[in-house]
Amino acid sequence: MKKIIAIILALVMTVGAVFTMSSCASDDVLVCGVTIFEKMNEKDANGNWTGFESEFAMEVGKIIGMEVKFQEIDWGQKYNELNSGAIDCIWNGFTANSSDKDPSGNEVKRSDLVDFSYGYMLNEQCIVVKKDNVANFTSEESLKGKTACVEGGSAGESYAKKATDEDNVLTATSQLKAFPEVKSGAVDFIVVDILLAKNICGEGDYADLVIAEDIKLTSEIYAVGFKKGSELTAKVNAAIKELDENGKLMELAKKYGFENVLKVTETIE
Repeated sequence: MKKIIAIILALVMTVGAVFTMSSCASDDVLVCGVTIFEKMNEKDANGNWTGFESEFAMEVGKIIGMEVKFQEIDWGQKYNELNSGAIDCIWNGFTANSSDKDPSGNEVKRSDLVDFSYGYMLNEQCIVVKKDNVANFTSEESLKGKTACVEGGSAGESYAKKATDEDNVLTATSQLKAFPEVKSGAVDFIVVDILLAKNICGEGDYADLVIAEDIKLTSEIYAVGFKKGSELTAKVNAAIKELDENGKLMELAKKYGFENVLKVTETIE
């Protein structure tokens, strides 16, 4: 009987030790919530994550002593993913100086919903249309009454709902999935990040799509979003500053063609 009890106690202690080790290991992993974003967060032929933000995150991980993993998310559920603990941060072309709806449905600044890191890149939204239809897009007023497709929960969605009738706005699970909607004629225009649009419009299957250059939208600042009160914010900020000062961040920006929009700033408003 004593032998049986001893064996059971040994098993319990072993399981407990394994559990403790697993729990400690998870503290050393930074899970970044992302969507597929060309040249920013995407997978290569071997399934490895690549792109400016992917490599940026991995360099930060080296400095703060954390393994970086990427978790694809539905952008419209980003706050739920973050607050539930499924991810540690939102690192995916996240516009900091914008607004979203809080759980009560009120329009608030995104900085009221998450803690932001230092800003690191300038961007802006743009209107993408079919080339043979661009003459009909000459001003923001020309968007009224037209149909649009945007990524759900994005800055583009907020803009489109104000620019045209809210009932005319369809949502996609990612910006990339909005492009086929305008190409097929299902909608009149899409609102996406100009960094993404410049890589896609006029190329391959989207050779017939263009940016409506006559319509200029507000400049944006990309930053990393963390759960309110997270200790990770300060750690990542220190790493961003180090990577900016030692030139590694610019090296990555040049690798992916973003050197002209790289800008580290401590304020995001």
